[in-house]
Amino acid sequence: MTTRLLDGPGRTLECIHPKFMVDLVQGGDALSHTRQGPQQLQFRERLTQEIMTHTRLRPWSMTGMLNENAALRLGLAEKLASMLDPGHLALTRMTEKLQSVRQQASLRTPLSPGLMQQYDDLASHFRQRAVYKEKALTQRGLTVQAGEHSEQIFTRWRAGQYDGWSLAGRCYIALEELRWGAFGDACRLANDDVAAMLMDDLRGMAANYLAQGINAAPSTRHFYHQWLTTPASPALVDHKDMLGWLGDWCQADSHPVSWSVTQNWQTVALGMPRLCSAKRLVDAMVEEIFG
Repeated sequence: MTTRLLDGPGRTLECIHPKFMVDLVQGGDALSHTRQGPQQLQFRERLTQEIMTHTRLRPWSMTGMLNENAALRLGLAEKLASMLDPGHLALTRMTEKLQSVRQQASLRTPLSPGLMQQYDDLASHFRQRAVYKEKALTQRGLTVQAGEHSEQIFTRWRAGQYDGWSLAGRCYIALEELRWGAFGDACRLANDDVAAMLMDDLRGMAANYLAQGINAAPSTRHFYHQWLTTPASPALVDHKDMLGWLGDWCQADSHPVSWSVTQNWQTVALGMPRLCSAKRLVDAMVEEIFG
């Protein structure tokens, strides 16, 4: 089986696997039709098959029951987490979701004792891994790791590795990469002063890079179509679908800029400025993604 997504638009993206694992644990919440169109659901199925191929876990997905079978889905999440490093954010989110489902089970249809135990065991496992990773991250120096990660992501942006997306889409991709990795870890785990410094540096660098893409100053305003137009390419649909999946958490009213940038199968949100500078776009996306 070909892996057009992982070998194409996802070739350099490190946030795909942690987000995918979180989606697995979330189950029905992540697959809600109220948040996603049919095209995005088809994309999720394609991505699942490709990840199974890459990790040689094809038998897990052959049943076609991942969406309906919670035990199978959790087992796959545990297996993937043992093969791939989910990162601190993903471990924390998976723990929180497992605990939430466990608590809500008593208020709704009770889970079977076996499934309840699976939730408990997996939540405990992910919690312990998150604690261990936090300790290791702190010992290695959060600020140093954040700087190295930021330099790596902006180097990829400058080298054209995100050029398959719109100008604003490239910025969104870079921010997601940073959020799921060492930079995001530092912003969450460091003290307030360090986190504020990292955020200020991020806003400045991202605004400069975004403005360079349109050959203007960071404060120069442009019509929003210039920021959101995706360049023509053979893999245009795959790039659009990947961006839509990465931003499927966005809501038009709560995250109007990120939603407008990523959910381009929809019309732009009312809160998306029609005339906007690189600085305004970056400030909004940083707040929506990291805030």
